[in-house]
Amino acid sequence: MTTTPQLAALRERAIDIGLLREPPAHDAELRFETVLTEPFVAVLPASHPLAAQRVVRVEQLADCPLVLLPRAVGPPLYDQISELCIAAGFVPQVTQHAVEWQTVCALVGTGLGVSLAPESIRRIRLEGVAFRRIEPDTVRTRVAVAWRKTDPNPLVPGILAALGQDAPDRPCSVSDH
Repeated sequence: MTTTPQLAALRERAIDIGLLREPPAHDAELRFETVLTEPFVAVLPASHPLAAQRVVRVEQLADCPLVLLPRAVGPPLYDQISELCIAAGFVPQVTQHAVEWQTVCALVGTGLGVSLAPESIRRIRLEGVAFRRIEPDTVRTRVAVAWRKTDPNPLVPGILAALGQDAPDRPCSVSDH
């Protein structure tokens, strides 16, 4: 199993709570509750011909080099993006990796390629970058709050309540899953 830095920090008790994109389906030590799902968008150089469209069909990106986060940074998200491309009839040609979405967008803005990214990435405002809805738009990425099932920190239930999540009144035992 690939472990992201936040998952490792939770397991090592360096942090008590985290927000993760596409958390593991099952984990013996941790709980996950979805706080947000969102569609993907196409990230394009503003000068790209597809930037003139309001909606981009994923198959229109087939001949474009892609800029993405490395798979090691978030395997489930990387796989979702790859599957979007494969479902559209092409194998993604990733020509550049960057470890942060802001860098991905900056590289797209320089014309090194295009990207598919979670919709919230639109908040990154970079000159020369256009964000467009994609079709099909049925695939969603998930952001979840994560915490240790047995965490005794009294702040954890309060944080979870503020996020609108049900938190146990007491730390759960490992057998409570």
